[in-house]
Amino acid sequence: MRDVTSPGKAPASGRAWATSSRRRLAARWLLLAWAGAALLAWFVPWPVLVGAGLAAGGSDGSAAVQNGLVLGLALLALLVWRQGRAGWGLLAISLAGALHTLVPVSTLVEQTPVFGDRVDCRLEGAVVGLVDDRADRRRFTFSVHAARAAHPDDRVATRVCQQLLPSGRLKLSDYTRPPERIELVAGVGYDLIARLKPLRSHANPGGFDYRRYLFRHQILATGYLRDRQPIVLGRASGWRAQIDRWRDGARSLLQESLAVAERRTADGPLSAGAALLHGLALGDRGELSDRQWEWLLATGTNHLLAISGLHVGMVAALAAWLVRVGWGRLPISRGWPAQRVAALAAVLAAWSYALIAGLSIPTLRAALMLTVLLLGVLMQRRWRLLDLWLIAFVLVMAIDPFAPLDMGFWLSFAAVLLIIVMIRGRAGLWRPWELLRLQWLLTLGLLPLTWGLFDRVAFASLPANLVAVPLVSMLITPLALLTLFVATLSPAVAAWPAWVIDGLGQGLFAVLAWLVAVFPDSNHAPPGPLALALFALGVLWLGLPRRFPGRGLALLLLLPALLVGSSRPSPGQFEAVVLDVGQGAAVLLRTARHDLLYDAGPRFGRFDTGEAIVLPALRALDVSQLDRIVISHAAMDHAGGLASIRAAFPQTEVIGPLDSRFGAVGQTRPCRHGDEWMIDGVRFSLFRAPRGSANDRSCVLRVAGQSGALLLTGDIEAAAEQWLLRHARLDAETVLVPHHGSTSSSTAAFVAATGARQVLVSAGFLNRWGHPRAEVVARWRAVGARVWRTDRYGALLLEHGQVRAERSGQWPFPWRRSAWLHSALTP
Repeated sequence: MRDVTSPGKAPASGRAWATSSRRRLAARWLLLAWAGAALLAWFVPWPVLVGAGLAAGGSDGSAAVQNGLVLGLALLALLVWRQGRAGWGLLAISLAGALHTLVPVSTLVEQTPVFGDRVDCRLEGAVVGLVDDRADRRRFTFSVHAARAAHPDDRVATRVCQQLLPSGRLKLSDYTRPPERIELVAGVGYDLIARLKPLRSHANPGGFDYRRYLFRHQILATGYLRDRQPIVLGRASGWRAQIDRWRDGARSLLQESLAVAERRTADGPLSAGAALLHGLALGDRGELSDRQWEWLLATGTNHLLAISGLHVGMVAALAAWLVRVGWGRLPISRGWPAQRVAALAAVLAAWSYALIAGLSIPTLRAALMLTVLLLGVLMQRRWRLLDLWLIAFVLVMAIDPFAPLDMGFWLSFAAVLLIIVMIRGRAGLWRPWELLRLQWLLTLGLLPLTWGLFDRVAFASLPANLVAVPLVSMLITPLALLTLFVATLSPAVAAWPAWVIDGLGQGLFAVLAWLVAVFPDSNHAPPGPLALALFALGVLWLGLPRRFPGRGLALLLLLPALLVGSSRPSPGQFEAVVLDVGQGAAVLLRTARHDLLYDAGPRFGRFDTGEAIVLPALRALDVSQLDRIVISHAAMDHAGGLASIRAAFPQTEVIGPLDSRFGAVGQTRPCRHGDEWMIDGVRFSLFRAPRGSANDRSCVLRVAGQSGALLLTGDIEAAAEQWLLRHARLDAETVLVPHHGSTSSSTAAFVAATGARQVLVSAGFLNRWGHPRAEVVARWRAVGARVWRTDRYGALLLEHGQVRAERSGQWPFPWRRSAWLHSALTP
């Protein structure tokens, strides 16, 4: 392995060298054992954590005692290892690593309140991190210092509010319109009233795990402000609050500079400049539009818009070069070697930039690696690159036990590890051809990880990164830092480099958009875990230097992931997936060779479930083409996501009563009562009442196969149900309950006519209408039907006539505790 060497004495020889080698090997084993145990501890099911009583402040003692236990085990491991008992040493250090994860995780699990309805709390605390400020809402993290129930006689609220202490974190939203808002500043304390909701996220195949995101950031509950004028309590204490205030002020200066540039150019908002400037100077992606983010994901360049280790290293190198060039000209330079002073300056610059970026995982990793590396320069110590990587890996987890839940953690360390492995034994690394080869190997090496994490294969990654990496790292990032520095002196002067950044950004995004259009679609379902692991091994094997044998075997390891597709129903059979889209509906129907979508999910403000939930689920289920889309009726909770889905599948025919508001242009035809068609031995029948409200005229779809029938009912109400009883075939073993379980639907006659044994309800968690209503649920149960609800069980999968829930197949990770408790309620 390549050494990173500093000038000094040559390595010792003989016995001293052998002793030193054994110590280095022992240290590596201890670090690997600690890290491995800390990672494996995440797979401990949450019921075991709760039953073990590991939470700080619980029966086993305080946090200080348990942290002392972790440290004591680590010291014991070192002691017994030095006495020659390697096995006991590895056991002790593994226990220390496991407890380092289990103690804070179990504490968070125990502290997270579990409650069944919204509660109002009076809170005192401080805003943590930058506020995500939009025209329609603001979202921010709030650290609670004091809490009590807004209504003292509410016992549930009293319990929940007290459970937020000490220092619980909340994710809050403020829907107050801009003219009435007060400014929310990071690092400042406020007294406010918030309505809190229990933690819950959508559970679907594929897509973003919002519950894991909340757990990673130690969020105990979500909610929104009840009062429009929170009381300002003054500046919060602590160094993190001070950094938050500085970052908030810096963002305001950048926004002022962008506003000046916009007035000068009169070309409208500088969207590209705002996205790049905020992202590269502060690590703030709030200015990035949905379309820009999609271009970055599809081209594999999204890592550039988070401040990466490459940017931190560049800033550190620039600081070291400037100090080394100018140090010898200063009178105080005598007795202080320029190399050591430059190393110290590089460390300070790296940590300063990491703090500006909010200490994200890539910046923390880069700062730690640079610190260890340059400490070797100061101490005249020899380091191996792999040792630096391992030390940084362990230190990041030691500083932040929740870091492994962050995708950036795995992408950042995997990228650096690949570089270390692939540059081994390569001469002339900095030649243009070798740099191109390294970029290709890095793109290929990260493919299994990005495929598994994002359900994507970024075919345009190589050309996109060849353009974007030098442009962003060598030109736009220095300009962004220059703009930030100048903005602290004069925002008006900083407007000029901001304008230049916008021009460069427009060119960059234009190139990325062109690459997305030219290259194949990046959305592809990942293979199974075993096939993906073999694929990763094969890719790593191919990336090794040419002297390594067995490249043919490496190619064979790629085949299972490339050739084995997802399973599909047999001819005459069908499967249905009722997606968990909240208060709305979206159902995927699958036959032997075809896929059909019934309803497209809701859109609420900026949150488009078609884009955020339906499309990721289609990718995860390996749906490459939709044959038809049936929309029940032109309501935002059923058709709101259609525009996003049509953009992904522009040639798909749409059936339903729609207009251009929902993207229903092109191949669209109305829903006609009595229309039927056969696909792969499965019969599809459309029913629709001719009169009544928009709900009553919903397009009803009956799907019949060898395992039974499924009836999809839209939002039909009592009048339409009575008409359909006379003019349609309604018998079905499985029924999607009309109108989400409203009392205006599911009349006794309709319920009896279906003869359903399984009833599916698509409803939002704690929705304001109380769907499904208790009397409706009782009506279906009275005829012997079992009721399945997406708000409790997540997505519902109908296979071979039987229903199973998405949540039931998920591993009980600690962050899924509250969702499991809700789904464990009697259906």
